[in-house]
Amino acid sequence: MFSKSAKYYDEIYAAMGKDYPAEAEKARNFIEAHKQSDGNRLLDVACGTGIHANALSRFYQVEGLDLDAKMLSVARRKYPAIRFQRGDMIDFDLKRRFDIVTCLFSSIGYVKTKSRLHKAIKNMARHLVAGGILLVEPWFAPDQWNVGRVFMATVNQPDLKIVRMSRGTRRGNVSLLEFQYLIGTAEGIERATETHEMGLFTHDEYLGAFRAAGLEVVHDAEGLDGRGLYIGIKKMKATL
Repeated sequence: MFSKSAKYYDEIYAAMGKDYPAEAEKARNFIEAHKQSDGNRLLDVACGTGIHANALSRFYQVEGLDLDAKMLSVARRKYPAIRFQRGDMIDFDLKRRFDIVTCLFSSIGYVKTKSRLHKAIKNMARHLVAGGILLVEPWFAPDQWNVGRVFMATVNQPDLKIVRMSRGTRRGNVSLLEFQYLIGTAEGIERATETHEMGLFTHDEYLGAFRAAGLEVVHDAEGLDGRGLYIGIKKMKATL
């Protein structure tokens, strides 16, 4: 997915002002408000280059998981103390459970279809202990997606110049994002293209996926960065 841009991903979002520490602190507040289990093991699914995972490792015993090998390579180099592994959110099986599972920065959209959304939520819920919670930051809903919107991001460092331009289109309930990169370094100027496909799910479809996975679900409209947040709680086992 990020085959062309993985090594510049962090520089691009830093230039755009993404505040990972502030988002991690907000995530921690949601976790502490809703988690019922006693442990502190956290799995960050679709962890990318590991910045959220690293910020959350101040408070929890964190592991990361991602499908993109190049993103994982960046994460492992930057944060060698954190365990990162490769896997698809649809069907990964770590054979152990966690108190918290997170899937942030709208990565859930990469499942693309409603059936795969259900599979991903069910699989992440399966990795929770009783009383554990699942945090999912959604992608756009169908009625929020603006076809034809053009956006530009720039990086202007002494030895690195990047222009990233994107344009959004749509195929049914899948959003298509075409990224065009112009990357300048001392070695030369490189052009690159990526296309990302992400599912557009309604609020009710998210709620339905959480409930089908056996989770109680709470929605916060603001979330970590204005995208909203779905919080699934795995019920504690009943005691006699």
